[in-house]
Amino acid sequence: MMRVNDISRMPDNLHHVKAFREPLKVGALSFLLTLALAVASNPGQAAEPIDARQEKWHKQYSGAIEALRTGRYGDGESMIKQAVIDAAVFGEGDKRFADSLGEYGRLLTMRGRFSEAQPLLEEELHAREIYLGAGSSGGSAQGDVVAVNPALIPAMSSLVSFYLNYGTAEKADGLADRLLAIIDGKINDYREAKSGPVTLKKGEALTGWAGSVAKSMVNPVIEWAIAVDAIGNDFRSKGKLDLAERCYNSALDVKETVLGKEHLSLANSFDNLASVYEERNDENRAQQYYSYALETTERILPPENYQVYNRLDKLAKCYIKQKNYQEAEKLYLRAQDFWKEPSRNGSEARAAFALGNLYVLEKRYDEAVPLLQKALSMAEAYYGPDSISLVPFLQRYADTMYYLGQEGPRQELKARASAISGATM
Repeated sequence: MMRVNDISRMPDNLHHVKAFREPLKVGALSFLLTLALAVASNPGQAAEPIDARQEKWHKQYSGAIEALRTGRYGDGESMIKQAVIDAAVFGEGDKRFADSLGEYGRLLTMRGRFSEAQPLLEEELHAREIYLGAGSSGGSAQGDVVAVNPALIPAMSSLVSFYLNYGTAEKADGLADRLLAIIDGKINDYREAKSGPVTLKKGEALTGWAGSVAKSMVNPVIEWAIAVDAIGNDFRSKGKLDLAERCYNSALDVKETVLGKEHLSLANSFDNLASVYEERNDENRAQQYYSYALETTERILPPENYQVYNRLDKLAKCYIKQKNYQEAEKLYLRAQDFWKEPSRNGSEARAAFALGNLYVLEKRYDEAVPLLQKALSMAEAYYGPDSISLVPFLQRYADTMYYLGQEGPRQELKARASAISGATM
């Protein structure tokens, strides 16, 4: 067995050591657990007061966090590695051990050392499984703890995202299944119980990344929605649309339960689900969910808010794919009156441009011209006269001049677009 004096020779590349059993299963001891037993069984370490051990760990751990915050990654790595060693004496199922492993794994991920990070992040989840299962029969984690403990969701979702983006992607599906099973099994309990305080204003978006929630969101159930929305995005980016849909529906269920039906976050979920159906070429269902997203957003936000037009534009484009030009036109015509004052994001230029494009698509060129001219003028005021953002406006306007036989204006517009972009149009 490794002696304490041997710890300084712990290899830098931990993934060369058999460091992890299958996720969420209690199995063979890992390298770091072996290290924990070595440290804990050493007479000198056993005699050291617990306060002294805690102080040593805290010094290394807090120092590592500060080093990472200030971009001193080399210093941070040496300190967080030592924090893992110092936390090992507290046992594999100790929160300090899990926290240290997790920070080490995330640091290695930031540094692009994914194969080294993966076993550490897997060990982190296993350690959290143990300490969150404390109090079960025998005082240790049981094999089914993962099926009943929702406190594991942030760590599980973070690992799912790691698997999909940096690690062993085939492991993501099974872990996501278990995560979603936890939520399915617990959401009814939260429907029946009184929710804790949620300090969100009406209309405030629910955002975040898997494993991290703003402190003001004190109800832990909100973490579930943030987590599964995030991994839903990851699954969708990888083309795994069935799992993405399950994640988005799970997040929607949580939001309706905790936040009610008049919150902007529901519109985000409708938008996510619409995107899934659109990628499946199911335009009818996509249109349905884009409609839900727009209706919810318009109930909460004023029409001049950029999110209202963004969702209207998605719905209109969905109608265009269905060749339902009449409904798309109704939406874009309504959007022309959204702004009583100039927007701060160029949305009114985009709205005029979109309606002009629709008229070009329908070969209504005479109606398209004034809208494209208006859109170009608004875009110039917003972006500036030489911005590369003007090129699409100039090109579409020039194309319309071609259809109307206006060769002179067409060439002028094309020349201007070429001068801005530096390419021949």
